Amino acid sequence: MTWIKLDDTLPNNPKILPLSNAGFRLYIEGLCYANQYLTDGFLAQAIIKRLDHDSAHLELIEAGLWDEAEGGIQIHDYTEHQTSRADVRAKRDQSRDRVTRYREKSNADVTQPEYRIQKQNTETDIKDFDQFWESYPLRVGKGAALKAWMKAVKRATPQIIVEGACRYASDPNRDPAFTAHPATWLNSDRWTDSPLPPKSLRNGSQRLDQTPTALPPRFTADDLPQGVPMPENIRDLLQAHK
Repeated sequence: MTWIKLDDTLPNNPKILPLSNAGFRLYIEGLCYANQYLTDGFLAQAIIKRLDHDSAHLELIEAGLWDEAEGGIQIHDYTEHQTSRADVRAKRDQSRDRVTRYREKSNADVTQPEYRIQKQNTETDIKDFDQFWESYPLRVGKGAALKAWMKAVKRATPQIIVEGACRYASDPNRDPAFTAHPATWLNSDRWTDSPLPPKSLRNGSQRLDQTPTALPPRFTADDLPQGVPMPENIRDLLQAHK
C-alpha cells in the first residue's frame, strides 16, 4: 500500500473549487486508482466507465485536471505531485534488499542456539576453575569457591586469576596456618595483592625479639663484697645460749 499526496489547500484550488461533489469524488478516486496500480496517472476507458456514473469526467477535462489520451484519460501533471511508478519500485527494491541483508547477517551471526553458547561458556569456566583449584595452596570449600569463581571471572580473566593463585601459593612469606580460604581469596580480588611482607618469629601472641640480650658481667671471687662484722652484744648473746 502506498499513499497519495494531497495539499491541504486542495479544496480551495481554483481548478477544484468549481467542481461538483461528483466531479471532486471522481478526481480523488482517479488519483487513488493510478497510485494503487502504478499507472503514472493513466486511466483506461473501462476504468472511467466504472468510476464515473454522472459523466463527471467531462467536468474534470474542462477544468484541466484530466487530459484526453488514447484509450483513456491522463491525470494532468500526475508525476509532478505523486510518486512515479519507477520511484515506487526503486524504493520497494531497496527495502527488499535491506531486509535480505539483515536476514543474511542475522543468520550468519547466530551460528548456534543461545542456550548452547551459555552451556559452552559454563563448561569453559569450570575447566578454568579446575586449573585454579589445582594451583591454590588450600583446597577447602570447593562449592563456595566455585560460586566465587563464576563471579570473579566477570571481573578478571581466568588466566590473571590463576597466575595470582600461583604467586600466592609459591610466596615464601605465606604462613600455611593463615592461608585464606579459596572463596575468601576470590571474593576479595586477592590476585591483585602485592607479595606478602617477610615473616617474623612468633610465640603465641607475643612477638619474640630476635636481638640478643646483653648479660651483666660476672663477679670473681676477689670481687665479692666483704660481709659486715657481727656486733659484740649479739655475739655474746649467742654464746650465752649455747
